[in-house]
Amino acid sequence: MPHQTLVFNLSHILNYPIQLAVNGWQSERPLRWSSFGTEGLVAEGRFLEAPGLPLFTLEDDEGNRLSDRIPEDIADLARLMPAIDFELAQACTVSEAARQLAMDSPLLFILLVDHARQEKLSDDAFAELLALKRMAILETIGLPGSKSLSRLIKRIRVSPLLPWELEDVIKALSKPEFLRLLRHHPDLHLNHLRFLLRHRRPFWPGMLYLVDERSSGLDITWACRMIRDTFNMADGDERPLAGVNSRPALQALHDRLIERFNRGNGESAAAERAILAFDLSQEHGDYPAPPVLPITGVEPLASWLELLEEGAAMHHCVGSYDIPVAEGEVFVYRMKDPERLTISLESRNNQWILGEVRGYCNANPSPGAMEIVRRWVAGLSDQVTNTVVD
Repeated sequence: MPHQTLVFNLSHILNYPIQLAVNGWQSERPLRWSSFGTEGLVAEGRFLEAPGLPLFTLEDDEGNRLSDRIPEDIADLARLMPAIDFELAQACTVSEAARQLAMDSPLLFILLVDHARQEKLSDDAFAELLALKRMAILETIGLPGSKSLSRLIKRIRVSPLLPWELEDVIKALSKPEFLRLLRHHPDLHLNHLRFLLRHRRPFWPGMLYLVDERSSGLDITWACRMIRDTFNMADGDERPLAGVNSRPALQALHDRLIERFNRGNGESAAAERAILAFDLSQEHGDYPAPPVLPITGVEPLASWLELLEEGAAMHHCVGSYDIPVAEGEVFVYRMKDPERLTISLESRNNQWILGEVRGYCNANPSPGAMEIVRRWVAGLSDQVTNTVVD
């Protein structure tokens, strides 16, 4: 074995005698590996074929870690996609052009490596791809081959990716309506693609300021729901959202529309809600029957008027959920004990899952009430009373 080879004893992990030998970074063929059993060679890794263990877990009996032998900039790149961290590091060893692309446009390099891995390309074939212009590389991985898209991808900063997100990235970067927004945003991050893919409508330039590199999945979900609810309460009018370019601005607009939509609690407001409930019945037909049985302290809303009254009583926007309720995407329940809450269930893959749980003025539920709701929802699969509408 070459001097730069590290040997890892995997017997305690796999429960049979086996060792993994991986060439170090300075060897003639960096990060190529072979495995050996008691009878000799078991397997040899092809190009972009990982040895079955994550790069950063490989440590020999003396405490030497393979990742410590890799340049820090390459290790940082590999951390961006743990599922193919070994392959990313190995791809950087092909040529100086590989390392240059990896540092200059990490997202494009990750997409290219994943393409080469799926196509089982050799290192020579991969090197040939790297010699192409970036527009040709874009076309190879299934994207429009344009200089503007190449520049845009270069500007997108990346946070750790899950395997299925690469397909989503290709999908997002193939949509002209997304690209029109992304090209004009000054500080692009992968979270902006995640946000656009989860959002339905409308689209306006300032919306990208609602998320940034620090946004969690919950933050993105919040932004999508707030836009949806605001849009619904504005009767599908996009103009109120056109000036929104921050989370506080979206919250303020949402709250103003809630007040307008619910129209207080006087007799005239109640009469207006009754008229609107009649209009909803004419538009959507009968109110849907509850899809799952409630539990003690929880009851389903039973009419369009009750949906409107729930929003007015709780000072939130559930009254605007008539379309998703009518289409079978959402059903709303109210909790009366141990505390007053509004609970929405959402249809996903022929199952009802928990959507939102909100108190008065969108307050969060107490931990005790939330635990009751979670236990109820966890048992829903055996309690379906109606067929879920897809």
